[in-house]
Amino acid sequence: MTRPIRLALFSDCAPQLLESALARETERRGLPVTVKSWAYTLPPAVMEELKAFAPDRLVIWATPEAGIFPDARLFASLPYPCVVTTMPACDDGVCGHLALTRPESLRARVVAWNAALVALASTSPNVTLLDAAMIQETLGRNATFDPRLWEVASVALTPKATDCLATRLADLLCAQAGRLRKALVTDLDGTLWDGIVSEVGRDNIRPDVPGFPAYRAWLKALAARGVFLAVASKNDADTALSVFGRDELGLKADDFSAFVTGWGSKAAMLRTIAAQLRVATDSLVFIDDRPEERAAVRALMPEVCVPELPEDPARRVPYLASLNLFETDRITEDDLLRRTSLLAERSRAEAAHVLPPDAYVASLEQTLTPEPLGPSNLERAAQLTQRCNQFNMRGTRYTAAELNGKTGWVYRLRDRFGDLGVISAVILDGWTIDTWVLSCRALNRGVEALILNHLKSQGPIRGAYRATERNGRCKTVYKENGVPEP
Repeated sequence: MTRPIRLALFSDCAPQLLESALARETERRGLPVTVKSWAYTLPPAVMEELKAFAPDRLVIWATPEAGIFPDARLFASLPYPCVVTTMPACDDGVCGHLALTRPESLRARVVAWNAALVALASTSPNVTLLDAAMIQETLGRNATFDPRLWEVASVALTPKATDCLATRLADLLCAQAGRLRKALVTDLDGTLWDGIVSEVGRDNIRPDVPGFPAYRAWLKALAARGVFLAVASKNDADTALSVFGRDELGLKADDFSAFVTGWGSKAAMLRTIAAQLRVATDSLVFIDDRPEERAAVRALMPEVCVPELPEDPARRVPYLASLNLFETDRITEDDLLRRTSLLAERSRAEAAHVLPPDAYVASLEQTLTPEPLGPSNLERAAQLTQRCNQFNMRGTRYTAAELNGKTGWVYRLRDRFGDLGVISAVILDGWTIDTWVLSCRALNRGVEALILNHLKSQGPIRGAYRATERNGRCKTVYKENGVPEP
Protein backbone atom coordinates (compact mmCIF):
# COMPACT_ATOMS: atom_id res chain seq x y z
CA MET A 1 0.00 0.00 0.00
CA THR A 2 1.23 3.50 -0.86
CA ARG A 3 2.47 5.48 2.14
CA PRO A 4 0.08 8.35 2.92
CA ILE A 5 1.14 11.83 1.89
CA ARG A 6 1.96 13.64 5.13
CA LEU A 7 0.71 17.24 5.21
CA ALA A 8 1.58 19.76 7.91
CA LEU A 9 -1.13 22.43 7.86
CA PHE A 10 -0.39 25.85 9.34
CA SER A 11 -3.17 28.41 9.63
CA ASP A 12 -3.95 31.69 11.36
CA CYS A 13 -7.55 30.51 11.78
CA ALA A 14 -9.40 27.38 12.94
CA PRO A 15 -8.31 24.55 10.57
CA GLN A 16 -10.72 21.75 11.58
CA LEU A 17 -13.27 22.25 8.79
CA LEU A 18 -10.55 22.24 6.14
CA GLU A 19 -8.98 19.10 7.63
CA SER A 20 -12.33 17.27 7.49
CA ALA A 21 -13.12 18.46 3.96
CA LEU A 22 -9.68 17.47 2.72
CA ALA A 23 -10.00 14.01 4.29
CA ARG A 24 -13.34 13.46 2.52
CA GLU A 25 -12.05 14.68 -0.82
CA THR A 26 -8.81 12.69 -0.84
CA GLU A 27 -10.60 9.55 0.36
CA ARG A 28 -13.09 9.93 -2.49
CA ARG A 29 -10.17 9.97 -4.93
CA GLY A 30 -8.37 7.07 -3.30
CA LEU A 31 -5.40 9.27 -2.38
CA PRO A 32 -4.05 8.44 1.09
CA VAL A 33 -3.30 11.63 3.05
CA THR A 34 -2.44 12.23 6.71
CA VAL A 35 -2.85 15.79 8.02
CA LYS A 36 -1.46 17.31 11.20
CA SER A 37 -2.36 20.93 11.85
CA TRP A 38 -0.89 23.79 13.82
CA ALA A 39 -3.20 26.77 14.32
CA TYR A 40 -2.14 30.36 15.00
CA THR A 41 1.55 29.69 14.48
CA LEU A 42 4.25 29.39 11.81
CA PRO A 43 6.69 26.52 11.13
CA PRO A 44 9.82 28.02 12.79
CA ALA A 45 8.05 27.87 16.17
CA VAL A 46 7.54 24.08 16.01
CA MET A 47 10.51 22.74 14.07
CA GLU A 48 11.14 19.85 16.47
CA GLU A 49 7.52 18.72 16.20
CA LEU A 50 7.74 19.04 12.44
CA LYS A 51 10.87 16.94 12.33
CA ALA A 52 9.12 14.20 14.31
CA PHE A 53 6.10 14.28 11.99
CA ALA A 54 8.35 14.22 8.85
CA PRO A 55 5.89 15.92 6.47
CA ASP A 56 6.10 15.55 2.71
CA ARG A 57 5.02 19.15 2.37
CA LEU A 58 3.67 22.08 4.36
CA VAL A 59 0.43 23.94 3.65
CA ILE A 60 0.43 27.58 4.74
CA TRP A 61 -3.08 29.04 4.93
CA ALA A 62 -3.18 32.74 5.77
CA THR A 63 -6.33 34.89 5.92
CA PRO A 64 -6.83 38.66 5.67
CA GLU A 65 -9.16 38.64 8.69
CA ALA A 66 -6.31 37.59 10.98
CA GLY A 67 -4.28 40.59 9.82
CA ILE A 68 -0.97 38.70 9.95
CA PHE A 69 1.26 39.07 6.92
CA PRO A 70 4.44 37.03 7.48
CA ASP A 71 7.49 37.69 5.35
CA ALA A 72 6.95 35.48 2.27
CA ARG A 73 10.69 34.78 2.03
CA LEU A 74 10.34 32.59 5.11
CA PHE A 75 8.64 29.87 3.07
CA ALA A 76 11.54 29.53 0.62
CA SER A 77 13.98 28.99 3.49
CA LEU A 78 12.13 26.09 5.15
CA PRO A 79 13.53 22.54 4.72
CA TYR A 80 10.19 21.27 3.37
CA PRO A 81 8.26 21.99 0.13
CA CYS A 82 5.52 24.53 0.86
CA VAL A 83 2.08 25.06 -0.63
CA VAL A 84 1.00 28.61 0.22
CA THR A 85 -2.53 29.92 -0.36
CA THR A 86 -3.13 33.38 -1.71
CA MET A 87 -5.41 35.71 0.26
CA PRO A 88 -8.84 36.76 -1.05
CA ALA A 89 -9.42 40.47 -1.58
CA CYS A 90 -10.66 42.22 1.53
CA ASP A 91 -11.36 45.86 2.38
CA ASP A 92 -12.20 47.27 5.81
CA GLY A 93 -13.62 50.49 4.34
CA VAL A 94 -11.19 52.72 6.24
CA CYS A 95 -9.43 54.36 3.28
CA GLY A 96 -12.19 54.44 0.67
CA HIS A 97 -10.93 54.78 -2.89
CA LEU A 98 -7.38 55.27 -1.59
CA ALA A 99 -7.22 51.75 -0.20
CA LEU A 100 -5.02 50.42 -3.00
CA THR A 101 -2.53 53.29 -2.75
CA ARG A 102 -2.25 53.51 1.05
CA PRO A 103 0.24 50.80 2.03
CA GLU A 104 -1.14 50.61 5.57
CA SER A 105 -4.68 49.75 4.41
CA LEU A 106 -5.92 46.16 4.65
CA ARG A 107 -6.65 45.94 0.95
CA ALA A 108 -3.18 47.18 -0.03
CA ARG A 109 -1.52 44.76 2.38
CA VAL A 110 -3.41 41.81 0.87
CA VAL A 111 -2.44 42.88 -2.67
CA ALA A 112 1.21 43.35 -1.66
CA TRP A 113 1.38 40.00 0.12
CA ASN A 114 -0.09 38.14 -2.83
CA ALA A 115 2.36 39.89 -5.18
CA ALA A 116 5.27 38.86 -2.94
CA LEU A 117 4.07 35.26 -3.06
CA VAL A 118 3.85 35.31 -6.86
CA ALA A 119 7.38 36.69 -7.13
CA LEU A 120 8.68 34.10 -4.68
CA ALA A 121 6.97 31.13 -6.33
CA SER A 122 8.29 32.23 -9.72
CA THR A 123 11.89 31.78 -8.56
CA SER A 124 11.79 29.26 -5.71
CA PRO A 125 11.25 25.54 -6.40
CA ASN A 126 10.37 25.17 -2.72
CA VAL A 127 7.15 27.19 -2.98
CA THR A 128 3.92 26.33 -4.83
CA LEU A 129 0.99 28.74 -4.85
CA LEU A 130 -2.61 27.65 -4.40
CA ASP A 131 -4.94 30.39 -5.62
CA ALA A 132 -7.49 30.45 -2.81
CA ALA A 133 -8.40 34.00 -3.82
CA MET A 134 -10.05 32.54 -6.93
CA ILE A 135 -12.64 30.83 -4.72
CA GLN A 136 -13.97 34.17 -3.50
CA GLU A 137 -13.85 35.58 -7.03
CA THR A 138 -16.03 32.66 -8.17
CA LEU A 139 -18.48 32.37 -5.28
CA GLY A 140 -18.59 35.98 -4.13
CA ARG A 141 -17.65 37.45 -0.76
CA ASN A 142 -20.99 36.71 0.95
CA ALA A 143 -20.86 33.04 -0.03
CA THR A 144 -17.22 32.70 1.01
CA PHE A 145 -17.01 34.53 4.33
CA ASP A 146 -19.47 34.58 7.25
CA PRO A 147 -18.55 37.24 9.85
CA ARG A 148 -20.40 35.39 12.62
CA LEU A 149 -18.38 32.23 12.02
CA TRP A 150 -15.23 34.31 12.20
CA GLU A 151 -16.17 36.18 15.37
CA VAL A 152 -17.46 33.13 17.23
CA ALA A 153 -15.02 30.41 16.13
CA SER A 154 -12.21 31.94 13.98
CA VAL A 155 -13.59 30.05 10.97
CA ALA A 156 -12.37 31.90 7.89
CA LEU A 157 -14.43 30.17 5.18
CA THR A 158 -18.00 29.02 4.88
CA PRO A 159 -18.52 25.25 4.52
CA LYS A 160 -19.08 25.65 0.77
CA ALA A 161 -15.89 27.66 0.31
CA THR A 162 -13.99 25.23 2.53
CA ASP A 163 -15.04 22.35 0.27
CA CYS A 164 -13.81 24.33 -2.74
CA LEU A 165 -10.42 24.93 -1.09
CA ALA A 166 -10.15 21.23 -0.17
CA THR A 167 -10.95 20.28 -3.77
CA ARG A 168 -8.24 22.58 -5.15
CA LEU A 169 -5.71 21.28 -2.65
CA ALA A 170 -6.62 17.68 -3.55
CA ASP A 171 -6.20 18.57 -7.24
CA LEU A 172 -2.66 19.74 -6.53
CA LEU A 173 -1.80 16.71 -4.40
CA CYS A 174 -3.04 14.40 -7.14
CA ALA A 175 -0.90 16.21 -9.72
CA GLN A 176 2.16 15.96 -7.50
CA ALA A 177 1.43 12.26 -7.01
CA GLY A 178 1.41 11.65 -10.78
CA ARG A 179 -2.36 11.58 -11.24
CA LEU A 180 -2.54 13.98 -14.16
CA ARG A 181 -4.97 14.52 -16.99
CA LYS A 182 -2.88 14.81 -20.12
CA ALA A 183 -5.33 14.88 -23.04
CA LEU A 184 -8.64 16.48 -23.95
CA VAL A 185 -10.71 14.42 -26.38
CA THR A 186 -13.48 16.38 -28.06
CA ASP A 187 -16.50 15.55 -30.14
CA LEU A 188 -17.09 17.67 -33.26
CA ASP A 189 -20.75 18.16 -34.24
CA GLY A 190 -22.52 20.25 -31.60
CA THR A 191 -19.33 20.52 -29.56
CA LEU A 192 -16.68 22.16 -31.73
CA TRP A 193 -19.23 23.79 -34.02
CA ASP A 194 -23.01 24.07 -34.41
CA GLY A 195 -24.56 21.65 -36.89
CA ILE A 196 -24.04 18.10 -38.15
CA VAL A 197 -21.56 18.22 -41.00
CA SER A 198 -22.69 14.92 -42.56
CA GLU A 199 -26.21 16.36 -42.89
CA VAL A 200 -25.66 20.03 -43.77
CA GLY A 201 -22.23 19.88 -45.41
CA ARG A 202 -18.92 21.59 -44.72
CA ASP A 203 -20.06 25.07 -45.80
CA ASN A 204 -23.28 25.07 -43.78
CA ILE A 205 -22.08 24.21 -40.29
CA ARG A 206 -22.07 27.30 -38.03
CA PRO A 207 -18.74 27.79 -36.21
CA ASP A 208 -19.53 31.30 -34.91
CA VAL A 209 -22.63 30.58 -32.79
CA PRO A 210 -21.90 32.08 -29.33
CA GLY A 211 -19.87 29.71 -27.18
CA PHE A 212 -18.22 27.68 -29.93
CA PRO A 213 -15.41 30.18 -30.73
CA ALA A 214 -14.63 30.44 -27.00
CA TYR A 215 -14.43 26.65 -26.73
CA ARG A 216 -12.04 26.39 -29.68
CA ALA A 217 -9.89 29.19 -28.26
CA TRP A 218 -9.78 27.34 -24.93
CA LEU A 219 -8.57 24.22 -26.70
CA LYS A 220 -5.83 26.22 -28.43
CA ALA A 221 -4.70 27.61 -25.08
CA LEU A 222 -4.57 24.12 -23.55
CA ALA A 223 -2.52 22.83 -26.48
CA ALA A 224 -0.08 25.73 -26.13
CA ARG A 225 0.40 24.69 -22.50
CA GLY A 226 1.24 21.12 -23.48
CA VAL A 227 -2.12 19.32 -23.18
CA PHE A 228 -2.79 16.85 -25.99
CA LEU A 229 -5.88 17.53 -28.12
CA ALA A 230 -7.71 14.66 -29.81
CA VAL A 231 -10.95 14.08 -31.72
CA ALA A 232 -13.47 11.26 -31.21
CA SER A 233 -16.32 11.77 -33.66
CA LYS A 234 -19.05 9.65 -35.25
CA ASN A 235 -18.35 10.88 -38.74
CA ASP A 236 -16.76 9.91 -42.00
CA ALA A 237 -13.10 10.91 -41.73
CA ASP A 238 -12.94 12.90 -44.99
CA THR A 239 -16.15 14.76 -44.16
CA ALA A 240 -14.95 15.69 -40.69
CA LEU A 241 -11.50 16.74 -41.87
CA SER A 242 -12.96 18.92 -44.63
CA VAL A 243 -14.35 21.37 -42.05
CA PHE A 244 -10.86 22.24 -40.89
CA GLY A 245 -10.23 23.91 -44.22
CA ARG A 246 -12.43 26.80 -43.07
CA ASP A 247 -10.18 29.61 -41.84
CA GLU A 248 -12.71 31.01 -39.37
CA LEU A 249 -12.55 27.77 -37.39
CA GLY A 250 -9.22 28.87 -35.90
CA LEU A 251 -8.12 25.23 -35.59
CA LYS A 252 -6.42 22.94 -38.08
CA ALA A 253 -6.48 19.16 -38.21
CA ASP A 254 -2.77 19.22 -37.30
CA ASP A 255 -3.66 20.83 -33.96
CA PHE A 256 -4.97 17.43 -32.88
CA SER A 257 -2.48 14.76 -31.85
CA ALA A 258 -5.03 12.02 -32.57
CA PHE A 259 -8.05 12.13 -34.89
CA VAL A 260 -10.38 9.13 -34.65
CA THR A 261 -13.68 8.93 -36.53
CA GLY A 262 -16.10 6.14 -37.37
CA TRP A 263 -19.41 4.69 -36.32
CA GLY A 264 -18.43 2.53 -33.37
CA SER A 265 -18.61 3.40 -29.69
CA LYS A 266 -16.90 6.47 -28.27
CA ALA A 267 -15.34 4.23 -25.62
CA ALA A 268 -13.54 2.25 -28.32
CA MET A 269 -12.36 5.50 -29.89
CA LEU A 270 -10.99 6.67 -26.53
CA ARG A 271 -9.00 3.46 -26.11
CA THR A 272 -7.54 3.93 -29.58
CA ILE A 273 -6.63 7.53 -28.78
CA ALA A 274 -4.96 6.58 -25.49
CA ALA A 275 -2.87 3.99 -27.33
CA GLN A 276 -1.87 6.50 -30.02
CA LEU A 277 -0.90 9.12 -27.44
CA ARG A 278 0.79 6.52 -25.20
CA VAL A 279 -1.13 7.66 -22.14
CA ALA A 280 -3.34 5.79 -19.69
CA THR A 281 -7.08 6.07 -20.20
CA ASP A 282 -7.46 7.65 -16.75
CA SER A 283 -5.53 10.67 -18.04
CA LEU A 284 -8.23 11.47 -20.63
CA VAL A 285 -10.92 14.16 -20.42
CA PHE A 286 -13.84 13.54 -22.79
CA ILE A 287 -16.05 16.43 -23.96
CA ASP A 288 -19.27 15.68 -25.85
CA ASP A 289 -22.51 17.64 -26.16
CA ARG A 290 -24.70 14.50 -26.22
CA PRO A 291 -25.81 13.18 -22.78
CA GLU A 292 -26.15 9.60 -24.03
CA GLU A 293 -22.54 9.56 -25.29
CA ARG A 294 -21.28 10.90 -21.97
CA ALA A 295 -23.30 8.32 -20.05
CA ALA A 296 -22.04 5.45 -22.21
CA VAL A 297 -18.39 6.41 -21.69
CA ARG A 298 -18.91 6.78 -17.93
CA ALA A 299 -20.47 3.31 -17.80
CA LEU A 300 -17.77 1.60 -19.87
CA MET A 301 -14.74 3.65 -18.78
CA PRO A 302 -15.33 5.06 -15.29
CA GLU A 303 -11.68 6.11 -15.06
CA VAL A 304 -12.17 8.72 -17.81
CA CYS A 305 -13.15 12.24 -16.71
CA VAL A 306 -16.44 13.09 -18.43
CA PRO A 307 -17.79 16.50 -17.36
CA GLU A 308 -21.43 17.37 -17.75
CA LEU A 309 -21.91 20.20 -20.23
CA PRO A 310 -24.40 23.06 -20.01
CA GLU A 311 -26.86 22.93 -22.90
CA ASP A 312 -26.10 26.56 -23.71
CA PRO A 313 -22.72 26.56 -25.55
CA ALA A 314 -21.95 30.05 -24.22
CA ARG A 315 -21.83 28.65 -20.67
CA ARG A 316 -19.55 25.73 -21.41
CA VAL A 317 -16.08 27.27 -21.19
CA PRO A 318 -16.71 29.07 -17.88
CA TYR A 319 -18.06 25.82 -16.47
CA LEU A 320 -15.17 23.70 -17.75
CA ALA A 321 -12.64 26.25 -16.53
CA SER A 322 -14.16 26.08 -13.04
CA LEU A 323 -13.46 22.33 -12.85
CA ASN A 324 -9.66 22.77 -12.89
CA LEU A 325 -9.40 19.76 -15.17
CA PHE A 326 -5.70 20.06 -16.02
CA GLU A 327 -4.00 20.83 -12.74
CA THR A 328 -0.21 20.56 -12.83
CA ASP A 329 2.62 21.31 -10.46
CA ARG A 330 5.00 22.81 -13.02
CA ILE A 331 5.05 23.69 -16.72
CA THR A 332 8.44 23.10 -18.32
CA GLU A 333 9.97 23.57 -21.76
CA ASP A 334 9.51 19.85 -22.36
CA ASP A 335 5.75 20.29 -21.92
CA LEU A 336 5.79 22.73 -24.80
CA LEU A 337 7.78 20.25 -26.92
CA ARG A 338 5.23 17.49 -26.39
CA ARG A 339 2.95 18.14 -29.34
CA THR A 340 5.85 18.63 -31.78
CA SER A 341 7.37 15.43 -30.48
CA LEU A 342 4.12 13.56 -31.02
CA LEU A 343 3.88 14.74 -34.63
CA ALA A 344 7.34 13.28 -35.19
CA GLU A 345 6.08 10.11 -33.49
CA ARG A 346 3.72 9.57 -36.40
CA SER A 347 6.72 9.32 -38.71
CA ARG A 348 8.35 6.90 -36.28
CA ALA A 349 5.19 4.79 -36.26
CA GLU A 350 5.25 4.56 -40.06
CA ALA A 351 8.87 3.37 -39.92
CA ALA A 352 8.04 0.85 -37.18
CA HIS A 353 5.23 -0.54 -39.30
CA VAL A 354 7.49 -1.54 -42.18
CA LEU A 355 10.66 -2.62 -40.31
CA PRO A 356 11.44 -5.50 -37.94
CA PRO A 357 11.88 -4.30 -34.31
CA ASP A 358 15.70 -4.41 -34.25
CA ALA A 359 15.97 -2.74 -37.64
CA TYR A 360 13.48 -0.07 -36.57
CA VAL A 361 15.48 0.82 -33.45
CA ALA A 362 18.70 0.95 -35.46
CA SER A 363 17.04 3.18 -38.07
CA LEU A 364 16.19 5.81 -35.46
CA GLU A 365 19.86 6.88 -35.14
CA GLN A 366 19.31 7.77 -31.49
CA THR A 367 21.54 10.13 -29.56
CA LEU A 368 21.27 10.05 -25.77
CA THR A 369 22.78 13.02 -23.94
CA PRO A 370 23.35 12.75 -20.17
CA GLU A 371 23.26 15.88 -18.04
CA PRO A 372 24.17 15.94 -14.33
CA LEU A 373 21.18 16.74 -12.13
CA GLY A 374 21.35 20.43 -11.28
CA PRO A 375 19.44 23.72 -11.02
CA SER A 376 18.71 23.93 -14.75
CA ASN A 377 16.87 20.60 -14.90
CA LEU A 378 15.46 20.05 -11.39
CA GLU A 379 11.92 20.99 -12.40
CA ARG A 380 11.87 18.63 -15.37
CA ALA A 381 13.37 15.80 -13.31
CA ALA A 382 10.76 16.31 -10.60
CA GLN A 383 8.01 16.46 -13.20
CA LEU A 384 9.11 13.13 -14.64
CA THR A 385 8.98 11.49 -11.20
CA GLN A 386 5.45 12.84 -10.76
CA ARG A 387 4.14 11.93 -14.20
CA CYS A 388 5.80 8.63 -15.09
CA ASN A 389 3.82 5.60 -13.96
CA GLN A 390 4.57 2.80 -16.45
CA PHE A 391 8.33 3.19 -16.03
CA ASN A 392 8.87 4.39 -12.48
CA MET A 393 11.23 1.80 -11.03
CA ARG A 394 10.14 2.23 -7.40
CA GLY A 395 7.03 4.41 -7.69
CA THR A 396 8.79 7.36 -6.04
CA ARG A 397 7.80 11.01 -6.48
CA TYR A 398 9.80 14.15 -5.85
CA THR A 399 9.31 17.90 -5.99
CA ALA A 400 12.07 20.13 -7.36
CA ALA A 401 12.82 21.32 -3.83
CA GLU A 402 13.25 17.74 -2.65
CA LEU A 403 15.69 17.03 -5.50
CA ASN A 404 17.80 20.09 -4.76
CA GLY A 405 21.23 18.88 -3.62
CA LYS A 406 20.72 15.27 -4.71
CA THR A 407 23.01 13.47 -7.14
CA GLY A 408 21.81 12.04 -10.41
CA TRP A 409 21.37 12.42 -14.14
CA VAL A 410 18.76 13.50 -16.64
CA TYR A 411 18.81 12.24 -20.21
CA ARG A 412 17.87 14.06 -23.41
CA LEU A 413 17.02 12.00 -26.48
CA ARG A 414 17.18 12.89 -30.15
CA ASP A 415 16.70 10.76 -33.22
CA ARG A 416 16.51 11.37 -36.94
CA PHE A 417 12.89 12.51 -36.62
CA GLY A 418 13.49 15.20 -33.99
CA ASP A 419 14.14 16.14 -30.36
CA LEU A 420 12.15 14.26 -27.71
CA GLY A 421 13.50 16.50 -24.93
CA VAL A 422 14.44 15.25 -21.48
CA ILE A 423 12.90 11.78 -21.29
CA SER A 424 14.47 10.23 -18.19
CA ALA A 425 15.80 11.01 -14.73
CA VAL A 426 17.94 8.90 -12.42
CA ILE A 427 18.42 9.84 -8.75
CA LEU A 428 21.38 8.20 -7.02
CA ASP A 429 22.13 7.32 -3.42
CA GLY A 430 25.83 6.60 -3.62
CA TRP A 431 26.09 3.92 -6.31
CA THR A 432 22.51 2.75 -5.77
CA ILE A 433 19.70 3.94 -8.03
CA ASP A 434 17.17 5.49 -5.68
CA THR A 435 14.75 6.52 -8.45
CA TRP A 436 14.63 5.88 -12.18
CA VAL A 437 11.82 7.19 -14.38
CA LEU A 438 11.42 7.09 -18.15
CA SER A 439 8.81 8.88 -20.25
CA CYS A 440 6.37 6.70 -22.16
CA ARG A 441 7.55 8.52 -25.31
CA ALA A 442 10.87 6.69 -25.04
CA LEU A 443 9.63 3.17 -24.35
CA ASN A 444 10.12 0.22 -26.71
CA ARG A 445 13.25 1.60 -28.34
CA GLY A 446 16.15 0.27 -26.26
CA VAL A 447 16.69 3.47 -24.27
CA GLU A 448 16.76 1.56 -20.98
CA ALA A 449 19.96 -0.22 -22.02
CA LEU A 450 21.56 3.03 -23.23
CA ILE A 451 20.92 4.70 -19.87
CA LEU A 452 22.23 1.76 -17.86
CA ASN A 453 25.32 1.53 -20.06
CA HIS A 454 26.06 5.16 -19.26
CA LEU A 455 25.53 4.61 -15.53
CA LYS A 456 27.71 1.49 -15.50
CA SER A 457 30.48 3.49 -17.16
CA GLN A 458 30.47 5.77 -14.12
CA GLY A 459 30.97 3.04 -11.51
CA PRO A 460 29.57 -0.14 -9.87
CA ILE A 461 25.92 0.82 -10.14
CA ARG A 462 23.17 -1.15 -8.35
CA GLY A 463 19.40 -0.93 -8.55
CA ALA A 464 16.24 -2.31 -6.96
CA TYR A 465 12.69 -2.65 -8.24
CA ARG A 466 9.57 -2.03 -6.13
CA ALA A 467 6.23 -3.05 -7.64
CA THR A 468 3.36 -0.59 -8.07
CA GLU A 469 -0.01 -0.95 -9.78
CA ARG A 470 1.43 0.16 -13.13
CA ASN A 471 5.18 -0.44 -13.32
CA GLY A 472 5.23 -4.16 -14.09
CA ARG A 473 7.28 -3.56 -17.24
CA CYS A 474 10.22 -2.47 -15.02
CA LYS A 475 10.43 -5.76 -13.14
CA THR A 476 13.14 -7.48 -15.18
CA VAL A 477 15.03 -4.48 -16.59
CA TYR A 478 17.92 -4.59 -14.12
CA LYS A 479 18.35 -8.34 -14.43
CA GLU A 480 18.27 -8.24 -18.23
CA ASN A 481 20.98 -5.57 -18.25
CA GLY A 482 23.28 -7.10 -15.65
CA VAL A 483 22.64 -4.59 -12.86
CA PRO A 484 22.84 -6.22 -9.39
CA GLU A 485 20.51 -5.40 -6.53
CA PRO A 486 21.88 -3.57 -3.46
